[in-house]
Amino acid sequence: MEHYLVVTAVGTDRPGISDEITRLVTHCDCNIVDSRLAIFGREFTLIMLLSGTTNAITRVESTLPLKAQEHDLLTMMKRTSKHEFRYFPYTAEFHIEADDSPGLIEQFTRFLATRGIDIGSLSAHTHESKEPGIPNKFMLQISTNLPEGCNLMTLQEEFESLCQNLTVNGNVTFVGHNQ
Repeated sequence: MEHYLVVTAVGTDRPGISDEITRLVTHCDCNIVDSRLAIFGREFTLIMLLSGTTNAITRVESTLPLKAQEHDLLTMMKRTSKHEFRYFPYTAEFHIEADDSPGLIEQFTRFLATRGIDIGSLSAHTHESKEPGIPNKFMLQISTNLPEGCNLMTLQEEFESLCQNLTVNGNVTFVGHNQ
């Protein structure tokens, strides 16, 4: 029976650090089912979903903290279950560009949450202006799964209204899925 473990590692970015973690996982006989790596400032963050036998998952749980200490990493692990596919008749991609200002992400996550919309992924970036007096530019990309019965026209109108109220440029793209 397959078991699953979510692993997060955070530490100072340097060549070979992700290799150290993935090599440990492989030597413990676990499979990396899904992973993401991102750099924030001078820190890297690695998130992985592992699968393996009970013994393999336990080996990762017992050996990763030692490897983390050796490489000055913060790690967190949590057992989970296999991802269950859920059918969504539509997905939506929201793209927002604006002058950077605090609270923009929260405005859009609240917009989605109050409508019962599931966020599949979120990516935000601030591009620093090189010229004095010119504001930094903010870009936000949110991929969502829309609940059954969601009125696409109403959602688009409400999103456009929010963008107008916040003085940001935004667009939404809907994708239909056959079962």
